[in-house]
Amino acid sequence: MKISKRRVEYSHLGGNLRLVSMTDEERKELAKQHNTEKWAISPNLYFVEFSSFNRNYRGYGIRNVNGGIEFINPLYMKNPITLDNKGYVFVAHSKDDNNKHCCLFWEFTDYLAYLSIQKKHFLNLPKDCDCFIMSDVRNFIPMVVDTDDYENIYMFFPNNDTGYTIAKTIQNRNSKHVHDCSLLYAANETLHDFAHAYLEEVNK
Repeated sequence: MKISKRRVEYSHLGGNLRLVSMTDEERKELAKQHNTEKWAISPNLYFVEFSSFNRNYRGYGIRNVNGGIEFINPLYMKNPITLDNKGYVFVAHSKDDNNKHCCLFWEFTDYLAYLSIQKKHFLNLPKDCDCFIMSDVRNFIPMVVDTDDYENIYMFFPNNDTGYTIAKTIQNRNSKHVHDCSLLYAANETLHDFAHAYLEEVNK
């Protein structure tokens, strides 16, 4: 197990790591944990089971581009952790390689919030976009390089020093095509926090 400033990384889990497709009922239960609807849970998500230091863990996650897993159990974790290889997550909107619009997220919980907000229509967000989830600052450079050719780049980074620095760096690199969306949730640190608070209020 490696510990970085921002993130815990479990390496070389090998056969201890198991991915399981979700049933409809399991998606429904997961949606309850996020105060959203089951159709807002990405089909790219899996239930994940692994063991480390003689303990068993179960939650859900999404694959990154290097075959690792971004993992979380919202019942006892606030932030995701990386299982095996680190890397950013890429979710294509469609099989069309000519998409000119993309969204950039810090964590995949922000990506799930984005899906939920789109379905609920309580905030006007960009649609039909490829999605990149950075997950860790070490994935910044490869993610930025792979988004250079998009005509519109929508950023959903945290409202904190780390998020501001990342957003400013990308703006300096590609100022004509970048849109900072963090003002939409300026009263909250992350898009996930904003969506969770809003849906918790309306579902009372």
